[in-house]
Amino acid sequence: MNQFHLFALIAGLLLPLQIAFNNKLTLFSGNPTTSSLISFSVGTLALIVYSLANPTAFQKSLQQLSQAPLYAWLGGLVGAFYIISSIVASPKIGIATFLALIIGGQMVTSLVLEHFALLGTAVRSISWAKVLGLALILVGIILVKKM
Repeated sequence: MNQFHLFALIAGLLLPLQIAFNNKLTLFSGNPTTSSLISFSVGTLALIVYSLANPTAFQKSLQQLSQAPLYAWLGGLVGAFYIISSIVASPKIGIATFLALIIGGQMVTSLVLEHFALLGTAVRSISWAKVLGLALILVGIILVKKM
């Protein structure tokens, strides 16, 4: 396992905590949109502090943003949809079922993106092994949902 695998594993370990934190925040705010805004604001503040720790790199990256294609700016919208959907859906279906469905959806989209090299991804053809892996994930979703 290299540092990138570890980074992904830690992100995966933290994702259920993010959902639980945001759900708790919603209990107090009474509004999933307000809780999502607070979540994004806290994250934005953390990223500003982190970015300002290396102002030269931050300034250079800001200057390069004008070269980004328009679709590259949609990540924030997708993130907002994810946060709100996690706050609305996970209390109704459970965090485990929510994340199982998220993983299944991620795998389907990932396989399509990479197979057709969409949105600048590297070509990684769909193989029988990947299809089998996706099928096992779908079986896992069914099992998690039934529990």
